[in-house]
Amino acid sequence: MLTTSSVAVWAGGVVVAAGTTLATNLLLKAADRVGGAPALLTASVETVATDYIVIPDPERGTTDLVPESGHVVQVTLQTSSTGAVVLSSTIPEIVSRQVLVPGAARMPRQGVIDVRPFDLWLDKRRPRLKPGGPWNFPFKITSTEPEVLAIRAHTAGHEVRWRLTLHWIGPDGSAGEMVIGAAGVDSEPFRTAGLPRGA
Repeated sequence: MLTTSSVAVWAGGVVVAAGTTLATNLLLKAADRVGGAPALLTASVETVATDYIVIPDPERGTTDLVPESGHVVQVTLQTSSTGAVVLSSTIPEIVSRQVLVPGAARMPRQGVIDVRPFDLWLDKRRPRLKPGGPWNFPFKITSTEPEVLAIRAHTAGHEVRWRLTLHWIGPDGSAGEMVIGAAGVDSEPFRTAGLPRGA
């Protein structure tokens, strides 16, 4: 289920947005203004995970909960324009990739929501979105017809931080881009972790 809450209780503690110490299923609204002017596009991001990976940090004496490989990042894109905006492409960017530390373990969770599914293999040198059905960019969105991308992120034996760069073309032919992270536009990167195969 989607929720507009910024915090939620989990196992007696506070759960905050994906990309921080803990992660859960949250709908996080992007800023709707850029540089003092109304933004042509807005993005809402929900991270949905079936399981988490518990990653110990011996130096801090803490642990991180990171969505496990196979979780879904659902991006809803909307425009306030009276004309259609063309979403011409989306390019994933790896912010960091490191071998998963010893002692990491799986923590079960529930709930995956697919809308327009894509797969993203983060271990590839130049990852690309792979459609999960007979669709692909470009897409058109209007003020009454948003587009929802459900991106299932995969990795094996790594903890990966990553972002999406969305390229768009406005009704007047102008072009631009939007960088999307775990809390929407220009935010901290998504995080995905996966135990080594066979672990």
